[in-house]
This record gives sequence, structure tokens and C-alpha cells, in this order.
Amino acid sequence: MVSDSPKWATEWHDFDTFLPSSKNNTGTRENYSFRKAVFKRHPYFYNSLKSHYLRIYNQKNLHEADLFLYKIDKSLVIHDLNLSSTPAEIKVFCENISKRCGFTIAEYGQNKTSYQICQGIANRYTIQIDSYDADKPFIPTLNKLACSNWWFRKINKLRIQYIEQVHRKLNLVNKDASCYASAFALENRKTQLENSFEYLMANQIVNEDGQTYTLLDVYKKSVSNPRIRKAELMTRIRGFEEVATTMGHAGEFYTLTSPSKYHAYSNGKANPKFNDSTPKDVNEYFNNNWKLIRSALQKKNIHPYGFRVVEPHHDGTPHWHLLLFMHPDDVKTTRSIISKYALREDGNERGAKKHRFDMTSIDPNKGSAAGYIAKYISKNIDGSDLDDDLYGNDAKPAASKIDAWSSLWGIRQFQQIGGPSVTVWRELRRLQESEQPEVVTAFVAADSGDWAAYVMAMGGAILPRRNRPIHPYYETKVNETVDIDTGEIIQNNLTYYGDVKAPSIKGLINKSVINLTRTRLWKKITQPMTTFVPKNESRNKELVKLHPIPI
Repeated sequence: MVSDSPKWATEWHDFDTFLPSSKNNTGTRENYSFRKAVFKRHPYFYNSLKSHYLRIYNQKNLHEADLFLYKIDKSLVIHDLNLSSTPAEIKVFCENISKRCGFTIAEYGQNKTSYQICQGIANRYTIQIDSYDADKPFIPTLNKLACSNWWFRKINKLRIQYIEQVHRKLNLVNKDASCYASAFALENRKTQLENSFEYLMANQIVNEDGQTYTLLDVYKKSVSNPRIRKAELMTRIRGFEEVATTMGHAGEFYTLTSPSKYHAYSNGKANPKFNDSTPKDVNEYFNNNWKLIRSALQKKNIHPYGFRVVEPHHDGTPHWHLLLFMHPDDVKTTRSIISKYALREDGNERGAKKHRFDMTSIDPNKGSAAGYIAKYISKNIDGSDLDDDLYGNDAKPAASKIDAWSSLWGIRQFQQIGGPSVTVWRELRRLQESEQPEVVTAFVAADSGDWAAYVMAMGGAILPRRNRPIHPYYETKVNETVDIDTGEIIQNNLTYYGDVKAPSIKGLINKSVINLTRTRLWKKITQPMTTFVPKNESRNKELVKLHPIPI
């Protein structure tokens, strides 16, 4: 939790009489009772709530101060759920509410009546579930609603997001306090990474030949590892630049910033125009705008390719960077279209034309496009190769806060725009053999790490994905168990809750010919965590190896 202590909150309550007879007359007994109840519900915000309350009281009046407390209180309470509760208290809450759903299902059966009652309970806590559909199985949803672990994952996600948003409202997330994310968010991310580390160490996979690996071994070699993800991103960016050079295409670097009302902090103080939007809300604003921009570009037969990077301003509000390549004749139209949609909302406010859309042409004589965006990739992954961030903070600790920010709000930091499938690229690197010329050509490019050659082998940079020669091939994984009494093999393609399993990738398909890349059968084995996780300094060193961001 944050540093505000319940102990100090209690002490302040003892001295906060604030009665008409006291020297510091601050309201009536009712005001005191109201304040005490709010501080008791949210003790970890005590210091910040107290200072804000007194500042508003001194600058404005008692009514405005009480109104401030009322709004903060309401933003942290959903029905009878206090999101300032500890994780242990949240777990108890989730156990109780899952039992309530379980009793409902037991009383009415697995039918529409139970579904509607449990859906009402979920909606009460702002948790959305699929609407009832008689043609689709609803039993998996009821199984989830009767599971305390499912409830805890949902509620705990709400808890950390709501608490972080209050930190933003209290001006605790900005360059003058804590850049990008609060201390609470960083601590929460640290705990999450530690739990992930222990899970990876405590679980192994074994195949039919007896080959055994920990999930940590698998993680270290996959793109889940930030170091590998960073290297792959730079490979793809350089490859796109090589394609652009070959095709005579121009490189453009754009930055999109949201309207001022989406920013919690501005000009060294709380933004009075702030509309309480979360970083997730602002990113959704950009996503919706990009859909319109992309549609408008397609109508003009303009198909840019490149990458998008999402990063936070110091107050946690996201902004977008776009590195795009296109035909030189399309640059002017592309700029005009993006500018139009960037200014579509509140475009007449002061500073909008200057700050909403920034554009820069990449001059090959002054540096490469890959070099231009490299600092943004590094800043948002591990901070390596950088000394400071934009606000003068040490780059590596800053990267840890950006990592916590993106994880907490569920924001995808990097996304490819246009070009061929990266899934196909990764599967080609697993391929053992193929007799199809197109597959072999693409395999050679992927195996050698040549993204530019791979792009050309897949039909170029702007070919629609459906027209590419190679596509991922998926199969639904089916678990087989044997009935001991009958010897019958029982096939099961359902998840733990009863959903039909999503198809998993098994290889590649070209001209109806399947090229398998995943032929081994792997089984997960869970061992006691003490077998794999040393609770000492070496464990902490292993954790740093797992995730390069200093935590």
C-alpha cells in the first residue's frame, strides 16, 4: 500500500473535534462524523485527503471541502464493496459473493433464472458478463460466478485501477510527485512480478521424450522476455525501413496528444478541466480516432506501414507516437487526414493546433528511422541505452514505472501497422522442413532474422493480410483421459470453467498445405515452490534476470 498510515489517521481523528466550541471551528458535529467515517474507510489516503481537505476549506469553504471528500469516497466504494480494503479483505468479500451466486445456482438450477440473478449481482459491482443467449452455453459463466478466484481477479483489477485513479485525482502522479504511476502501482507490479516468477519456477513442462523444462526456461527464450521483445521490435523496425528505402517510400514520425480535458495535471498544478478520464479511457479515445483515420486513408488508397508506440505523459495520460512509411505523394494527404481527426474534439481550445498533432519527416541524411524511434522503444521497455527520461529522471527506474502503468491499465504499448503477420514470422523460425517454395523462401528470411526479406517474400508491405501466401494454422487442443473402469478414451476440449477451448497455433498453411511447427505433446507438472524458489539473495538476482526492469 501507499505510505499513508492508518495509525496517523486514528490519531488525527482523536484530535479532530472540529466542534463549534473549539478554537479551530471547522464545522459541526455532523461534519466531524462525516470526515471520520470517510477517513476510516480509506485510511491509506489519510495524509493526502487531510491536506487536500484543509486546502479546499481554507481557499473556498467547508461545503466544498466536504464535497471533495464525498466524491473521493464515492469513487472508492461500489455498493457495499470498499475498494480501499486490503487484498485479504477483498478475498473474504469474493468468497462471500461467490457463495451467494453458488446458493442461487443450487436453488434455481443452471438455467436462465440463475443466470439473470447472478448477472444482476455482477453488474452491481460494474462487472460485465455476456448477455443471456439461449443458443449459446451459459453454464461456463455460472461456473465463473460461483468461483471466488474468478471474482478476486475481477475485483482486484477494479481495486488497483480505482485506487490509482484516486492517486491521479489527488495530484500524486506527476513529474513533481511520482512520474507515470504512483508508488502503490509500482509496489503492486513488483508483487505481480514476484508471483509470476514463483509460478514460472514452480511449474515444469515435459514432453513424450521426457524432455523437461521449467516455465521460466521457456519464458527466457520467448518474446514475453522484455529483452527479446525489444530486440525483435528493433529488427522489424529496421526491416520496414529497408523496405521503404528499396521502394522509395518516405518516413514520417507523428505524435498525437489528447485534448486538455483528458489530462489530470497541467502547468504544474491540477487541471481544473480534467474530466476524470482514466488512462484506459484516453487510449480508447485514440483507438477510436485511429479507426476513423485508417478508414479515411483507405478511401484515398493510402496504406501506410510501420509502428505505433503508446507512452504516458508524466501524469499517466497516454499519447501516441507513429512511425509510418508511405509513398511520397501520400504524405500531404496523410498529414491532413490525421490532423483533421486529431482536432475533431475540442479543436478550437488554446494550444490545440500546436500540441495535438506533431509531424516530422525522417531525413535519411540526418539519421535512420530505426534510430529515431529506438529511444522510445528503450524508454518503454527497460531504459537501457538511455541516461534520463524526458523529465530528467533516471531512465531505468522510469521504465519500471512505465511498465507498471501499462500493466495496471492494460495498455498495449507497441503495435505493428500494416505489413505481414509477426505470428507467421515466429512460426517460420520453428519450422523444421518444407517442400513448398514460398514457405522455404519466407523461412530462410525469418531464420536469418531478415524482416525486410520476409516482408517481400510475403508479398510486400501493403498487401492485405488475407492475400498473403502464408497464414497461421490453428487446431483446437483436446485433452484425453482414460476411464479406468471401461478403458474408454474420453476427449475433452473444454476449459476449467466449461468454455470451449480457443484454437491454438499448430503451424502454417500455404495453398491448403499444412506445415506443422508444433509436433510435440507437452504436459505441465506443478512442483512445490520451495523446490525451485530459494528465498534468499540469489532468488532476487534471478528475479532481476526474469524481468530487466529494476523493482
